[in-house]
Amino acid sequence: MKKWLFILSFTLLLTACGTSEKKEADKGEPVMGDGNKQEQHQNKPGRDHSGGIVAGSIELKLSVMEQKTGSTLMRYELKNQTEQVKIFEFTSGKKFDYIITDKNGKKVYQYSQDHMFTQSLSKITLKQGEVFTQDIMVKNLPAGTYTIEIWLTAKNEENNYRQKKMFEIQ
Repeated sequence: MKKWLFILSFTLLLTACGTSEKKEADKGEPVMGDGNKQEQHQNKPGRDHSGGIVAGSIELKLSVMEQKTGSTLMRYELKNQTEQVKIFEFTSGKKFDYIITDKNGKKVYQYSQDHMFTQSLSKITLKQGEVFTQDIMVKNLPAGTYTIEIWLTAKNEENNYRQKKMFEIQ
């Protein structure tokens, strides 16, 4: 009897965790911009996220969302696949940074070199299954093959969640 009550309670808990209000801004569609867009959202149907929670890991993803002549829209995602709430703390408005290198490995652009950031403490809280998303618009580069390397700038983190990806500007 206790076993059945436990199974029923667990099923109801899982069902309740999967419901949430839909917001117009959380559709997960690409947003054209200069890379200053930051958003958090829970796993939504139709988004490319794999399976359930994997104990102890933050899932990283860096993907090309859209390519047009002269520009590429990329998306950097951190998905909390741990069994606990994950809090990233920052000492400034800079939550991430990235470097773009050409095919010879020469740095052609670094995000933090031409941006100013507020000097205030902030944090990002990711509940289990939630995703931090950062869209990056790469433009104003000559046609060619490039590599982007992006990382989180949270303080007191052993891992900076660094990702690299090759892409082309046409």
